[in-house]
Amino acid sequence: MAASLGVSSLTEVHLEGLDQLLHDLANVCPSNETTESGPLGVPILDALLEVFMLKTLRQSEHTQRHLQSPAQREQNRLDNEEMIFHSADPENDMLPFDPETGRPSNAFFSDSVYRRKKPSPVVEISSSVSAAGKSQLLYYLTASMILPRSYQNLPIGGKEAAVIWIDTDDRFDADRLRVVARGIVHQARQTLDPDALNEDAGSSFDEDLEVMLVSCLQHVHVFCPQSSSAVLVTLRSLDSYLYDLPRHNSASRPLQMLCIDSATAFFWQDKLRDEIARTEDIGRPRVQVDEERGLNHSFYLSDLYTELVKELKRLQSRFGCAVVYTTTVTTGRLPPNNSGPVGPYDRVPSRTPSLKPALPAPWGNFPILRLIAYRDTVRPFPPAASIDDAERDASMRQDVVHQGKFSACINTWDREEWPRRVADGVDWYNGGSFAFYVKDGGITMPQPDR
Repeated sequence: MAASLGVSSLTEVHLEGLDQLLHDLANVCPSNETTESGPLGVPILDALLEVFMLKTLRQSEHTQRHLQSPAQREQNRLDNEEMIFHSADPENDMLPFDPETGRPSNAFFSDSVYRRKKPSPVVEISSSVSAAGKSQLLYYLTASMILPRSYQNLPIGGKEAAVIWIDTDDRFDADRLRVVARGIVHQARQTLDPDALNEDAGSSFDEDLEVMLVSCLQHVHVFCPQSSSAVLVTLRSLDSYLYDLPRHNSASRPLQMLCIDSATAFFWQDKLRDEIARTEDIGRPRVQVDEERGLNHSFYLSDLYTELVKELKRLQSRFGCAVVYTTTVTTGRLPPNNSGPVGPYDRVPSRTPSLKPALPAPWGNFPILRLIAYRDTVRPFPPAASIDDAERDASMRQDVVHQGKFSACINTWDREEWPRRVADGVDWYNGGSFAFYVKDGGITMPQPDR
């Protein structure tokens, strides 16, 4: 009788997967992210990301409603109404009631009904050439993620988080990242006290700062795969790596960002493999080809890149992290050369930049925010310029070069498909264009005035 009772009890046990447990935990215990800092920690990027997140969220909701049957949509509406009316009754003690807002104060309820679930940020940074500032933007974002919120009572605005950096180009420079992080701290200190960096006490401050920076750098986990297949294996192994606490020091920190520099490093190599595989399939029975493809015995570029996006989305769902990746594109229209000011809210360039996405489906619908990075160049000499004119302008041109000015702007490749509210939102932020300055001492990102 005891055995039958045990069997019947086991049938009533509901098995829950780890993914669902983590998802429910994230809803019950939302992150402590402050309202002053967005998911990326850079005001202009967070503002532009918010504009495009609304577009992505509504597209996702429309797709979900389209896939549901009329009966399911009606049942969801009735369930939501019942939950709202049942919980909004002050005499009902199922959920704590907030008299000021007129809504339940339970975190899970507020997240699931009153607060729209925002998609995890996905940012693509493209350029048509190397040395356009893409990796420098990644360094700045990474430094903002790993730095503390404050240091010696100095507000820095860091995330105190961990970062996964997938370095496909073998160009990751830890020393450059430390310089960028140090520059952010110095800029915050100089903003608070313009004379602080000139004080004699600054030396002891810098000594303690270096210790803090070394500690922060331990929360950047760098992987160097040598092929797209190795990238996929790396993504699939990140769970076990992050949950293996003795292997790293980031157990107490959330995973805030996963960056890939660059996502197009192996594209032409993959494209060649894909063409060879398709050539070898010529004349073979279709059933046999499909069978080997289903067993992953043959290489297909579309299958590999679909799996890469699938794994990135899975990691985002589990850890709630942002994905930022760089690409090099050769097709499109670039911004005009402009040595004049292109600040965060200066004049919008007269020619709209546009680059065709380099990666195949489903990468095309993966990023929420697409940026183009480029270095501001000095205007060429006029054809009729004399040697005296060139010598007279030489110092001015050198000053422009020494500024280390780079620019980034929204990629408008699919602008005709944007809703009006998205286009207006981008135009309000100077057409989605902003500048940043790359120097030996770090990276300066001018803050918007509005």
